Amino acid sequence: MIRVLLINALLFLLPFALTYVWVRFIAAKNPDEQTRKYYAFAALAGLALVVASLLTYRTTTGDAPGGTYISPSYKDGQIVPGRFE
Repeated sequence: MIRVLLINALLFLLPFALTYVWVRFIAAKNPDEQTRKYYAFAALAGLALVVASLLTYRTTTGDAPGGTYISPSYKDGQIVPGRFE
């Protein structure tokens, strides 16, 4: 689960990092340029990336509805991971 949270945090922050670099590049060329609108666009782009990744994660993982979860167990000196059947 921590992997999913980290991936989504990175996907959300990626547009801000790219926008920051781009705004710094623009500000060096034209100091009078309005940069606030670029950060609003970055927030929307980051939100769209997070929503898309969560939808993708939800549709590609897990088991079919009605499945039974078998918890992890210790068998023959080995830990058998949990699974759906």
